[in-house]
Amino acid sequence: MKKPVTVFAEPASLRRTARGAAVRAALVLAAVLLVAGAVLLVVETRTGNQQMDTQLAQVAAQVDDADDPPPGMAIGIVRVGRDSSVSDNAPAPTATLLAGPVGYSSVRSGGIEYRALVVERADRRVVVLVDTRPWEQRRHHVLVALLVTELAGLAAAAGAAVSLSRRAIRPMLEALAVQRDFVADASHELRAPLTVLHTRTQLLARRAAREHLEPAWRDQLDGLVADTRALADIVDDLLLAAAAEHRIDRREPVDLTVLCREVVDSVAAHAATLGISVELVAGDCSGAAIADGIRPALRRAVLALIDNALHHEKPGGTITVLVARGGGEVTVTVRDTGAGLDPGDAARLFQRFAHGDGHSTGTRPHGIGLALVRAVVEAHRGRITVDGAPGRGACFVLALPAARDR
Repeated sequence: MKKPVTVFAEPASLRRTARGAAVRAALVLAAVLLVAGAVLLVVETRTGNQQMDTQLAQVAAQVDDADDPPPGMAIGIVRVGRDSSVSDNAPAPTATLLAGPVGYSSVRSGGIEYRALVVERADRRVVVLVDTRPWEQRRHHVLVALLVTELAGLAAAAGAAVSLSRRAIRPMLEALAVQRDFVADASHELRAPLTVLHTRTQLLARRAAREHLEPAWRDQLDGLVADTRALADIVDDLLLAAAAEHRIDRREPVDLTVLCREVVDSVAAHAATLGISVELVAGDCSGAAIADGIRPALRRAVLALIDNALHHEKPGGTITVLVARGGGEVTVTVRDTGAGLDPGDAARLFQRFAHGDGHSTGTRPHGIGLALVRAVVEAHRGRITVDGAPGRGACFVLALPAARDR
């Protein structure tokens, strides 16, 4: 089965894109600083080791006795035919090193790490040891400085990226706000005359039926009634989509089980005329399926999903509506057994006035329903997931944050 496609609305998607760009920029800078810090630490370590080895070689070449070693160092000497002598501060492994192989090595004694060099001279064998703690402390200071620089750079990069991303998307958000305001104003102005027009066409259709006009006239009037109803639905959807984001602060607890039952009951008769059954199924709920939101908007969103399923379901098919709660979310799943869809085209279906294939009702929907669902989902800080396959039906899952138990 193909992976479901998750779709979000424009403003939320823009904000998420901006935050993602800021995070990616900060991560890139952090990676650059991390690589630079690692290189610097490696260089510092190698430089320290070279300095220790050089110091050991210089002392081993010049030393004549073990009585007065340089600070932080210890010396051991064994002359041919004589006993060995070591510095007073020499660690325990010094005597062992005198009897060991020539060259550089590292030993530990008393919890202290020593770098050692054993050399063979004409009449003696010399071992020189140096305490590595000063170099380790220097490396520690370098590491702390790198860590502080990394954190400071990461914080600065994140702040700059967030500021720049917000500045970049502000014109787009303002353009979307202007678009929503225009759609809301235009829809509001069209709503009243369309309502009057629809009422007049209904009156004409009823009068034609009473006066027994010719069937062709009555059919034309019935079609005009249906067309004006469709136009009114488009205007209502546009107005609701434009107003949903601005009205989200006027929320109320909405029982989605009750709401879905109302929608199913309202469309059952119409679905039956198409030979399609619509069923509401109770899902697993860890609590009441209640979300905080705008009830008319949520009702219209669920209705749009069921209406979309009706347009793609075949006679004899079944549309299942499942309401469930879990994981801090309330989900409404609308599943049909109709024409199905290609998940690769799912995102396009949520664009305004986009149409899918496989309409089984003989009519093409006006293409605003799923766009309305997307707008409502965004306004309620939820998500909508689409899954399906050609010839195997489609499944839309609307997920909203569950209301806190009161």
